[in-house]
Amino acid sequence: MKTLTREQNHRKGRRFHKAEKFISGLLYSLMKKRNASLRKEVMINTPYGPVRTVWYGFEHPSPGPVLIDLHGGGFILGSPEMDEKMNIEWSRILECRIVSIDYPKAPDHPYPAAVLRIYAVIEHLHDKAKEYGIDTARIAIGGHSAGANLATVTCMKAIKEGKMSFVCQFLNCPPLDLATAARKKPLPKGCIPPKISDIFDFCYMNGADGRDPYISPVYASNQDLKGLPPALMIVAGRDSLHDEGVRYYNRLTENGVDVKLLDYPNERHCFMLKRSLAGCDAFQLTTEFLQKYLGKV
Repeated sequence: MKTLTREQNHRKGRRFHKAEKFISGLLYSLMKKRNASLRKEVMINTPYGPVRTVWYGFEHPSPGPVLIDLHGGGFILGSPEMDEKMNIEWSRILECRIVSIDYPKAPDHPYPAAVLRIYAVIEHLHDKAKEYGIDTARIAIGGHSAGANLATVTCMKAIKEGKMSFVCQFLNCPPLDLATAARKKPLPKGCIPPKISDIFDFCYMNGADGRDPYISPVYASNQDLKGLPPALMIVAGRDSLHDEGVRYYNRLTENGVDVKLLDYPNERHCFMLKRSLAGCDAFQLTTEFLQKYLGKV
């Protein structure tokens, strides 16, 4: 397979980003009108620049739990609106607040831009918890695909910084080994084409060391993993990311983290976002997992 140059990867990444932003903009404009009473857009200023966030469930009695949502999109695509239906449903079922973060995207904002701004947003929410009606003892975090990578990296960073913590994390089909080229990973039928995955990874890393644990958590030291919050890991058999998800599950287990693995051998990447039987099952089990940690104490 032909190897693309840095400029070619960035050019293709920007094309993906531009095309997706145009198409999703049309779709999400309709969604915003439909769910206007259930959502609120909030710009949060951070030391790294302003970050758009979308809030749900802040009408619930306070202080209450909050779920931090990080959408997918290969680090270069996507927006909080991708998860809106699920977040509205979780806010209703769990009676919790949800903050979905529109983190900066590569290639214009490569690593560590997303990591730094996500952490800064959550730190802001933690510092302003009384004002926002947030119970700091019940903050959960989760994500889908690239967002799941960023979720567990945020948990590692929180332990290292020692200022705040999460009660749990859920990781839906996360990419956890960006050091290994996509074409060298398993390529089951129906997986994301390796050419696309390599563009995503290249644009995000932008020359950074792929074995940096904040890029590829499977390479984290035991010290980085010890003390991480309870985790729910979802993997799909027809996803090239399946094996690295299982590998990370094993690393967490070996380091004493309370972690549960949901392995769906016949499903594709991020199937939980679709209303299939398997998707509904994964959604229900994730809901039960979140309820366990976000429920009233």
